Amino acid sequence: MRLSLNRPTRPPDEASLLKYFCLAPVVIYDSLFFLLPLLFLVWIGFWTVENYQAVPGFSLTNYIDIFSQLFSRSRYAFAIAQSLWVAATTTLLGLLLCYPFALALAFVVPPKLQRFALVLAIAPFWTSYILRLYAWQTVINTNGLLNTLLMKLGLIDAPLQIIFTQVGTRIGLLHYLAPIMILILYLVVCNIDVTLLNASKNLGATTWQTFWRVLLPLSKPGLVYSAVFGAIISLGDVLSGIILGGGTGKSILGSFPLFSTVIFNEYAASTNLPRTSALATLLIGIMVVILAAGLQFSAVEE
Repeated sequence: MRLSLNRPTRPPDEASLLKYFCLAPVVIYDSLFFLLPLLFLVWIGFWTVENYQAVPGFSLTNYIDIFSQLFSRSRYAFAIAQSLWVAATTTLLGLLLCYPFALALAFVVPPKLQRFALVLAIAPFWTSYILRLYAWQTVINTNGLLNTLLMKLGLIDAPLQIIFTQVGTRIGLLHYLAPIMILILYLVVCNIDVTLLNASKNLGATTWQTFWRVLLPLSKPGLVYSAVFGAIISLGDVLSGIILGGGTGKSILGSFPLFSTVIFNEYAASTNLPRTSALATLLIGIMVVILAAGLQFSAVEE
């Protein structure tokens, strides 16, 4: 008697506790070290200060005071607008730089070298972020490497003012964002079915038409996810704005600090922790709106 080796495959048991067991460490970790501190930060924003001490409770005093200064005194609205402007332009620049790189990595680099090239692309994450910012200072400083080289080549007569401007802030942010944006875009692009591109060419489409009507629409999830990541990180980052941007950068909106820099300065100079927490909660709220909009846009496109 012969036993058949072609046994029917059992469907996975949806009621199995194994998947919950595997998810439990991640859920517990995120709850303890992300969700609970975040909720605690939001809760502190409703406290008050009496005799230089934070008093637990529920009061809208901090938010009333903040909204009363949106366009006067501290002018938080201008700082928020400045942050949104820097985040939007930095994210756009990141997409313009990283998307072609991801396409070249997926379609130009030989498959055997793609992993090695991807490792090189994310190599900046192997060093400390703050060390990379200080390294950029030596490059873009008034007497730094870039200005010295350009002046010796006779391309400029006077040093370029890059350090302590929003250009410097964007350079630091792009250096931080690029590896992750490239990784997100690459993972999406490399999973695109190449036969769809070949079919488009076989039907008479030009290279530009194939890119615009086939490749770009299929890349939109990666573009959306990387844009959301870039915008959120750019809004919350404070180191680039201080170390390379000098705290206040001039733009088309005027010379206003980033909102993250405002929160950092108020935390360093004030004993009113509840008010600082309320400011941070506003920034988190803006990030949540951006995340929700990005997820909605991605869902519609898909």
